[in-house]
Amino acid sequence: MQEQIVQQGDITKPEYANVFTRFGAIILDGLIMIPFYIPIFLISPMDPYSQDPTSGEIAALVLTFIGIIVFGIWNTIVRMGKTGQSLGRKFLNIAVLDSDLKPIGVGNAALREIIGRWISGLVCYIGYLNAFWDKDNQMWHDKMAKSFVYYVEDNFS
Repeated sequence: MQEQIVQQGDITKPEYANVFTRFGAIILDGLIMIPFYIPIFLISPMDPYSQDPTSGEIAALVLTFIGIIVFGIWNTIVRMGKTGQSLGRKFLNIAVLDSDLKPIGVGNAALREIIGRWISGLVCYIGYLNAFWDKDNQMWHDKMAKSFVYYVEDNFS
């Protein structure tokens, strides 16, 4: 892929990531979560009318759900906030950065991922579609967090 460099003021900015690459990163982040779901299928009863799950089954399911939540928060909020990249974004060489090409921080990542994504998808996903006509390829959750998604040559993490 040929990287396009854009000069803005004193900062040389890399090319904005396109919507399809960004979608691919979301899919990869979801696929990374699959191992967390395996215990749910192995532990949960196959009979939906089963009335008596054991306390061990319940504990295992609760721990699995906690693992899913903790890993998801670490990958999409903490890791991305500190480095600019979730694992999926790292694999595709894109990063979520601010206008100074620095990671957006954990607070802005939380705003972007929790509140911003909800708002972006609220009305027919129009906030996600906004990237198709926005000059900076920003979706609404990017605008809320003052972030941009760039192609990067080296991984930050």
